[in-house]
Amino acid sequence: MSVRQPGRPAQGEEPAWLGDDPIEEIFAPREREVLVLRRVDLWSALKVSLALYLCLFVVLLAVLGAGWVLARQSGALDNFENFMATAGFDGFRLKDGEFLRITAVVGPIFVVLASVVTVAGVALFNLVARLVGGVEVTVAAGEAPGRRRPLEL
Repeated sequence: MSVRQPGRPAQGEEPAWLGDDPIEEIFAPREREVLVLRRVDLWSALKVSLALYLCLFVVLLAVLGAGWVLARQSGALDNFENFMATAGFDGFRLKDGEFLRITAVVGPIFVVLASVVTVAGVALFNLVARLVGGVEVTVAAGEAPGRRRPLEL
């Protein structure tokens, strides 16, 4: 008497997800579909670019803050200040809060400017796409290669 465990095929039976020939399934030529990208919405480009640049700014600010604390605690900033003093810059000091404050003020300005430049680039793409008819993108139709089908019970 054989007991069948749930989710496992019976002895001598192939799993349902394996299919007939997995190698053929992966490397078989797929139907291809050609899409033409003629226009990108400016409002969508602005929203996505603002979100992207804002996230990058927050990550940059966190990395700079952590790096500054690490450099101050390890003595690297003190060594740099001593080097600058021996190079002829007497009284040279790096102010801890000033550096991060300037970054926090200038960063959002760069976020807005980079988003405006991105939207200008998208507008330029829309103009050129109108002249040349768009950009053709070929995509494979159907299931992605190597993706397993759900287990059928």
